[in-house]
Amino acid sequence: MEPVVVPERNEAAMATIESNGIEIYYEEHGSGEPLLLIMGWGGNAATWHPQLAGLAEQFRVITFDNRGVGRSSSPEGPYSVSQMAGDVVGLLDALEVPRAHVFGISLGGMIAQELAIEHPGRIDTLILGCTTPGSCHAAGVARLQSDICAFHDSNGQGSLEWLSDLLKRLWTEEAMTKSTTELQDFVLSLIRFPPTTHGLRHQADAVLEHDTYDRLDRIRHRTLVMTGDEDMLIDPKNSEILAERIPNAELQVFKGLRHAFHLERPDLSNKAIIEFILGKRSEAKADPPLEMAERRR
Repeated sequence: MEPVVVPERNEAAMATIESNGIEIYYEEHGSGEPLLLIMGWGGNAATWHPQLAGLAEQFRVITFDNRGVGRSSSPEGPYSVSQMAGDVVGLLDALEVPRAHVFGISLGGMIAQELAIEHPGRIDTLILGCTTPGSCHAAGVARLQSDICAFHDSNGQGSLEWLSDLLKRLWTEEAMTKSTTELQDFVLSLIRFPPTTHGLRHQADAVLEHDTYDRLDRIRHRTLVMTGDEDMLIDPKNSEILAERIPNAELQVFKGLRHAFHLERPDLSNKAIIEFILGKRSEAKADPPLEMAERRR
């Protein structure tokens, strides 16, 4: 499959477009082949800030706010992962991007799976971060269901205790203790562009309904699956399941990192993403950083 040829874009662009019947806020950074970033539950385009500069040096990076959060429309639900993949298709159509490299994180990784299965021609390479195939076959289903039920029980707002516990499962104790710049960026992105309560509820319910387990063999793209080995939100074993069931998939595990591994250590995650897209993974494997372990299929 030949790479997409796109015009040079040097300045960041920010706007809204109509997609799938709603308004989607998006940004573009850098130039080169398009790389679409799909954020997880409750996050928005600004949440990608720690990674943007490094990725925009290599690619035309497209970020956006999923329905229900940030500056995109927040329609009444229910939402589904398939519907949110349709939002992505509409965004790519509006930007005249026939095909893109795609990196989805958490809920964004679920959306990316649906995109790869239902709209395979829109993806060049696929990168899935700390996500799950869903269904009863997924690892840690009971814990994830409990987390979402706890959120619903808090009337969709999340108590301070619940939010504090969530942050501790997203970020390592070191990041929390030092209040790193990356952690501050994460919190600030949610304060500046807060999600709606019903948007969070509908996104959470979409996570519970997600199920690609029996369709993963339909994904034929070069695929990289990444996770932190101490992820306390989505069991890292789910990444093993994805890598085993997706043909031509590779698995990379970052030691000592949790659910927000990509934001806490953007240097490591960006390096892995860039090398994978550019086809340099075999070179990287010879001398990997101490912080990461890798298994290639």
